[in-house]
Amino acid sequence: MHTNKILIFFVIINSAIIITGYIFGFSKSLWLDELLSIIFGREIIKLPLREIFTIDPHNPFFYFILNMGQSIIKLFTLDVNNNLYHLKLINLIGLIPIYLSFKILKSERAQINFYTVFLLLISSNYFIFYILDLRPYFLLLSFSFLIYSLHYTNSLENKYKLLFLISSIILSALHIYGLTLSMSVVVYRLFLHLYKKNYYNLKVNIFFSIILFLIFIIFY
Repeated sequence: MHTNKILIFFVIINSAIIITGYIFGFSKSLWLDELLSIIFGREIIKLPLREIFTIDPHNPFFYFILNMGQSIIKLFTLDVNNNLYHLKLINLIGLIPIYLSFKILKSERAQINFYTVFLLLISSNYFIFYILDLRPYFLLLSFSFLIYSLHYTNSLENKYKLLFLISSIILSALHIYGLTLSMSVVVYRLFLHLYKKNYYNLKVNIFFSIILFLIFIIFY
């Protein structure tokens, strides 16, 4: 109990630092990769289908998100170029899978200290830096955290199979690393259930593998 109080104290302190940094860093200047992402996102719907998938080595999914974000900005202001930093709000979507992760870990009574996990998560340089970066990496972090939480609670083939499927598709569409992470979970569990002769869960993982393989074929 005493340890939890100490952890809660540091969680509050770190959360306050991150919120303060987010507020003051929100309007920071965009760097080259971010500007190129915005430009590509703006032009992507004008490109031929073949060019959409070949002009950039990354999956176009994130650029479509940026395109929608710029369209939303246009609804509120005519001066889009001077308000592009509002696109950083896209990263706040990543708080949803993080929230779901902790809700699932708690409901499944995972044998971990939630405060320790949360403190480690928000204290990482990856979390602090990329929440303000207009690239897909914060979303990559948050959805990865979700699918590995499902993997840890051993619930992705039954209770949360739809959530895992949706999350792994989004993760795989965001970046090739996301596809790699999703496949690593699925392949591991596929062989695990094959060894245990749990054929229902084996079939579920085969289905997941086929879906992720189709994403690889289509987008990469």
